[in-house]
Amino acid sequence: MAMSYTVRFWEIRERPDRRKGFEVRWTVNGREKSESFLTKGLAESRCAKLMTAARDGEPFDARTGLPASELRALKQRTTWYVLAREYIE
Repeated sequence: MAMSYTVRFWEIRERPDRRKGFEVRWTVNGREKSESFLTKGLAESRCAKLMTAARDGEPFDARTGLPASELRALKQRTTWYVLAREYIE
């Protein structure tokens, strides 16, 4: 898992031809990442969270483009598969 502090953000791109018409774009170590949202408000909120993580000095994962705190939360999350296996056992 390669972590990087080299993160750059672009402006939110409006894409009226798509169902999710607003796209948040950023790069981690030169690799482009993006997420699409239905409304501009949701896109701005996501962009603000990513920018806050970068300003707080969190490293970002080069492969997924996520800050370290979000990556940890994803790894700790219980999936339906794990719950089903525990129930069966």
